[in-house]
Amino acid sequence: MAGLLVVRVHLDWTAPGHYDRDRSLPCRVCATVTRMRDAKGAACHQSCAEDEIARELLGAGQPLIADERVPTPTQNREVAR
Repeated sequence: MAGLLVVRVHLDWTAPGHYDRDRSLPCRVCATVTRMRDAKGAACHQSCAEDEIARELLGAGQPLIADERVPTPTQNREVAR
């Protein structure tokens, strides 16, 4: 049975630079209009940015994680010999 890996990201967007009260633009991730801005000034919902970072971390981390309690098919063949 494979383990479940959960990645949660919470960004602190309380700084005034993350909100543009004058202009709504399409979010760079979901295309829904927002007044929120990411660190580079691009229109982006906080939740969209958090999900995007979580997916990147999960994708980068999965190859590095091995559950040593679950033998791989190669290890199963070696044990049977």
